[in-house]
Amino acid sequence: MQADEWRPNEMDIVLPKDFEAQDAPQVLAQARPVLELPPNANPRVENVAQTKRGTRIDFSYTACILLDNELSAEVAGAQVPVTSYGDLQFNTRGALVAYEVQPADPRQVRAIRDHVSKLIANDRIYFAAQGEKVDPEKLRAQGKDWYVMQDERGNKQLCRVWIS
Repeated sequence: MQADEWRPNEMDIVLPKDFEAQDAPQVLAQARPVLELPPNANPRVENVAQTKRGTRIDFSYTACILLDNELSAEVAGAQVPVTSYGDLQFNTRGALVAYEVQPADPRQVRAIRDHVSKLIANDRIYFAAQGEKVDPEKLRAQGKDWYVMQDERGNKQLCRVWIS
């Protein structure tokens, strides 16, 4: 193994001395390689529980699923954010002893794809041209609740039309 391929293991993750809840985001960032979260995941600390038996950090993360071309060529490759959960468990000495990462629930992913399929069938999605500025008022007037647009990196995003 080369130096640039080094990845920490569970033994390398230790709570800082005098750990407090506000330290949890840094600990979560340190543990990210061990957790093997998707590259586009955005982890957030949800709860920190400290007991006589140790410390538990509960977190959520948002990762994007890609819609496939079975739905529509226009929506193929669009990213939809999905929230998942996990936790880190530390013993009384502050060493990581267990962790769990729950991937996106397949039923939730299937429900999202089914919902998007129905939106397409009912013509409720607007497909924005690249670089187009989307006007939510105009889309609501057309009965479009959702739109697909490309971000600055060229990735398609499925977005909700919100009331402004």
